[in-house]
Amino acid sequence: MTTKKRKPKSNFYKQLFQFGILFILAYLGIRLFFDKTFTADFEAYCPFGGLQALGSYLSRGSLACTMTGTQIIMGLLLAAGAMLFGKLFCGYICPIGTVSELIGKLGDRLKIRFTITGLADKLLRSLKYVLLFITFYFTLTSSELFCKTFDPYYALASGFNSDVVVLYAILTLTILLVGSLFVRLLWCKYLCPLGAISNIFRFFWFFLAVIGIFALLLAFDLNIHWIWPLGVVSVGGYILEIWKMKKVALSPVNITRSLDSCINCNICSKKCPQGIDVANMVKVTHIDCNLCGDCLTHCPEKNTLQINRKSWNWLPAAVLAVLLIIGFSLKSVWEIPTIDEKWGTPEEIEQSAVFSQSGLKNIKCFGSSAAFSAQMQKVKGVYGVATYVKRHEVKVWYNPAMLNDSMLQKIIFTPVKKIFKPVKREVGEILKVNVSLENFFDPMDAYYLQQLLLKYTNAVALQTEYSCPVLVSIYFPGDTILDLSELVTVLESKTLSYTINENEYNVNLNYEVITGPNTDTLQIDVYGKEMYVPTQARFNKYTSYKSEQISTFKVHMGENSKFKNELNYLISHISGEDGILALSTSLDDTGAEWVEIAYLDSLIQKVKVLEQMNSDSLYYTYRDGTEGAKANPFVFKED
Repeated sequence: MTTKKRKPKSNFYKQLFQFGILFILAYLGIRLFFDKTFTADFEAYCPFGGLQALGSYLSRGSLACTMTGTQIIMGLLLAAGAMLFGKLFCGYICPIGTVSELIGKLGDRLKIRFTITGLADKLLRSLKYVLLFITFYFTLTSSELFCKTFDPYYALASGFNSDVVVLYAILTLTILLVGSLFVRLLWCKYLCPLGAISNIFRFFWFFLAVIGIFALLLAFDLNIHWIWPLGVVSVGGYILEIWKMKKVALSPVNITRSLDSCINCNICSKKCPQGIDVANMVKVTHIDCNLCGDCLTHCPEKNTLQINRKSWNWLPAAVLAVLLIIGFSLKSVWEIPTIDEKWGTPEEIEQSAVFSQSGLKNIKCFGSSAAFSAQMQKVKGVYGVATYVKRHEVKVWYNPAMLNDSMLQKIIFTPVKKIFKPVKREVGEILKVNVSLENFFDPMDAYYLQQLLLKYTNAVALQTEYSCPVLVSIYFPGDTILDLSELVTVLESKTLSYTINENEYNVNLNYEVITGPNTDTLQIDVYGKEMYVPTQARFNKYTSYKSEQISTFKVHMGENSKFKNELNYLISHISGEDGILALSTSLDDTGAEWVEIAYLDSLIQKVKVLEQMNSDSLYYTYRDGTEGAKANPFVFKED
């Protein structure tokens, strides 16, 4: 008895997801280009970033980069989907996979694409496991997503931002866009680290065994570094892939072929994007199968190719939709802190109070979170902090007998003094405008306000002072005719667009003027003193010496003041001389600026210190150890 033939039809479920994702990404890109107030987060739901962030959290107690609980949820759901059903993300959602398929089809039409087989295929598959190991290693040791340096998707979506290593990104983009034209799914099969970890999840019994043994060893207080389980799953995943390539054990959901109705037309094998020989399998358990369904929709014989011998062609798409719904639902109720550090004793933590501060725009990644933690560890009575980059919020555990919420808010607050336009002394007077702003707190707010003022006013400077709400002073040339109501309108702008180095930025604002504006007039000398920011740098174990051991001298800053933004180079340079201990600047009663040097006359003479300060070149060292040299613009003369 023969079954009824059917005409091949398009793979609706797969195309719905694939082109839906491409449409969303295109919409975000177009809106980002035309809507100057819109900010797109192209990695908001990245499962691979989420898995790296989870690894960083488990190994270091901190989330990588700007990752949040949302990406971790998506990573866990990807793992669950791969273990129970298959590599659904690869087959339906991944934009790199979609682009690879489309380019590959062009290669087939041009008859220039081929499939790598045999030993070469098996050897090349190791590359993605090497890249997986490298990516996780550098992410877990730095809490920064290493994949951003080379990920072709992130490079394009971010416009090659500062996280991208241009050489790496161009190389991977070339492999993706050009390589896919000639080699079947070159990126996906041989280089994609997400493909590697998805394959490891397919061998979930192996993965869970390695993680279980590692956890057991830690439970017995054996200090085993995480690099060992990472290495085992990477090497073991590769071995299992080439050993069990055509037969993944314990695979609960598979494409099945009916021998009774199959007419051996080989269409299924020809249409498989992965190049799997479906026509010669009763059950498709190949490691590359991602249940995309192309073979199902192109089979001319009804009920010949099915899922688990049932007409469940819709099942992979339905499962994927359910997983996405779960992910979107959980993201609003669960957020993991970027860092959660406690340095107090268990008793101190138990008896502590918790202070929360939101709206901290400078809490935006692991680096800024770590800097905040380091700042709070210096405060007596603070026992721990947690940061949440998604909502720009911090929590602080503190001793209520020593501190209170108001004191902590003042400690967290960073006052800002910023001159953004020079004022000639001939101006004579400066107009000072004081306002108090709600929803305004951290240095990023001061930066955004600076951009607003530069765009819409002729303001020359601003400074902020702690208060509730924050007190902001804005300075204008004395001859400015200022409409205070228009200034309020500027300060309460809801959006801001500004350009830095030909890059355009768009920010949503919510500042509200509570009191003011109140005006005052200052003499230019008073303005100079009010806005002066002294420099103080101590080095070479300054605090280890008694005051009577330290000698000092002062020199006029004079014409050197115009090079003040390069003062850090001078500080780095003179700190290389063991006998020099500190450099500071100050104003005298006349408004003249002085530089004071502290040194040990037992190690270096004053004349030698001046020689160091006036040397032809400044040799400096950055925090990461990078060294450099530049011409010395400073000329100091002994008075």
